[in-house]
Amino acid sequence: MRYVLLLLLNSPIIAVALLNTTTKYKLGQVDRTKFVKQLVSWLGLLLLLLVALPIYNYSHNDSLFQSDKLTILDIAQITAIVYLVFIVNTLRLKVEKTEQRLRDLHQELSIRLSKK
Repeated sequence: MRYVLLLLLNSPIIAVALLNTTTKYKLGQVDRTKFVKQLVSWLGLLLLLLVALPIYNYSHNDSLFQSDKLTILDIAQITAIVYLVFIVNTLRLKVEKTEQRLRDLHQELSIRLSKK
């Protein structure tokens, strides 16, 4: 039951991240290589969340890890980490866009000043 809660809390964040990445690519704000990297990373994270229960059951049954059941605090921590990854990624893309705009403005200013 707690794994379902984990998926329910994190799936919307990942869905928004995938939608955000696709939208930025379609609008031409992100090039193809960055788009593919972002897409692979978010889909990889979703896949990791989907296989968390079988991995946990396998490791618990084979006594690889002696851990307790997944707690609500664990779910909150994982959700917070996924959300922070989303926020950091969004901020990184904004910073890259701002730096590109600043370079473009600097180049335009240099051209205008050189004509005078």
